[in-house]
Amino acid sequence: MNQYKGLLHVHSTYSYDGRHSISEIADFARRRRYDFVAMTEHSDTLTPERVSVLVEECNQASDRSFLMIPGIEFTCENDLHLLGLGVAEYTPSRDPLAVSDFIRERGGIAVIAHPIRYQYLIRNELACRAHGIEVWNGAYDSRFVPNHRSLILLKRLRQHNASLLAYGGQDLHRISPGFNVTALIRCTTLEPALVLRALGAGLFDISNPLIRLSARSTPGPLLSAKIIVARFAYTLAKGIRDRLVPQGSLP
Repeated sequence: MNQYKGLLHVHSTYSYDGRHSISEIADFARRRRYDFVAMTEHSDTLTPERVSVLVEECNQASDRSFLMIPGIEFTCENDLHLLGLGVAEYTPSRDPLAVSDFIRERGGIAVIAHPIRYQYLIRNELACRAHGIEVWNGAYDSRFVPNHRSLILLKRLRQHNASLLAYGGQDLHRISPGFNVTALIRCTTLEPALVLRALGAGLFDISNPLIRLSARSTPGPLLSAKIIVARFAYTLAKGIRDRLVPQGSLP
């Protein structure tokens, strides 16, 4: 098995809130020595024709040493978002159960995105249809530390689906300096089907330079305590920064 590093949950100008083109993101990822990027463009501004163009552009940006993998972030009922990693087709359905099945049937990976947005209220039926849940979102939870409340949610949902996996994504809309939330996958060679198979089978970790979480394990007491303390410190530091730095002066 080889290890490959990449980004999950990335938006380009195919999304209404993305700032960079597919080629710009590919150049950025190559400079950072990532092996792959899994795109997740918002379904709100997509059509079947536009998805076909996205897939072609991702193919053109890929080669034997680097992959741009197309995908969609589907907006469902009650504004719940489902990541379809590796999905190359579009559906207008807004039923999360139907969308999860659609993703799976097309060889994609169905991930419940940023549960903090839904006050950690996820239907048990959906947890039984999805591959996993995003316990670490770089935009909502910060790139510094995962969300311990999402990890608690994961533990509860595993009572209904023991194979539910822990995912993390940068939720990148704009290229910025500093580190990102990355996925470290294990597979034999860098091929789209094998990368997706590893992501669906839990053969990956999510990490930054400080913390590393396995897709299959629930953090033990020591790591859980580290995450809680790190999140408290991050929240405190952010509060101090927001008081000292005038609003709107940060990039």
